[in-house]
Amino acid sequence: MSETLVNNLTGLSGLLLGVLCIIIIYFINRRVGRKKRLFDERQQYVTARSKAAAWNATSVILLAAWALIIIFDGISFSFFLMTGIWVAHNLSLIVTSVYFSNQN
Repeated sequence: MSETLVNNLTGLSGLLLGVLCIIIIYFINRRVGRKKRLFDERQQYVTARSKAAAWNATSVILLAAWALIIIFDGISFSFFLMTGIWVAHNLSLIVTSVYFSNQN
């Protein structure tokens, strides 16, 4: 195996290990939170508001990164990757907005 392939596999294994740790911590946190009754309406309200604010911040960050890619890298793979991320970001907003508005 080449050195770049080994480096890429090492990086991917670190990413997968990080995701696995996040999943384990999530389930432990949910179990402890249920026992302590931490997930009431107040907590759900705070979580919904914080996710909405994080969504707005992510939109601004994505637009800034998109502009920097256009300035420094031009129209290349990075531009189209960022365009795909931007479209997926906004389509998920549309889909979830329609879904939750139909539930009410």
